[in-house]
Amino acid sequence: MSQHSIEHLYRDHHSWLHRWLRSRLGCDHSAADVAHDTYIKVLTGSIPQDDQPRRYLTRIAKSLVIDLFRRRQIEQVYIETIQQLPEHYAPSTETQHIVIETLLEIDHMLQSLPDNVRQAFLMRKLDGHSYQVIADTLEVSLSSVEKYVAKALTACYLYQLDMN
Repeated sequence: MSQHSIEHLYRDHHSWLHRWLRSRLGCDHSAADVAHDTYIKVLTGSIPQDDQPRRYLTRIAKSLVIDLFRRRQIEQVYIETIQQLPEHYAPSTETQHIVIETLLEIDHMLQSLPDNVRQAFLMRKLDGHSYQVIADTLEVSLSSVEKYVAKALTACYLYQLDMN
């Protein structure tokens, strides 16, 4: 992607993108951050040749907004959870940050799994359901559930290897 095309895209559409994001997020700072991140993604991708740059920017920005909302939701649930702990058990701010980042990475890994695989894995590991209950709930065979859980466990293992 040429420097000229990026400058052109930014000059012609940044103000519009920022206004569009601000109207959806209700916050000028968040809109500026997401607009910035959108152009970072543009730098690592390519400008579409279909003369629809706003559609392209919107698609990237919507994805980033979804990520932002997921992050806020995960942070909020974690903060609410640690607020219920006795004060002497509360983790340090640094530990909180590390845990939130780890939770976000795990969430990202789980979101990359097919829906049935993710759902079967979570039902088994978080809810403690039997394979038969999961099979009945998902309306699939018992062997499918076994394969789903094995696939999710493999993804977790590979994720752990990538982290080390």
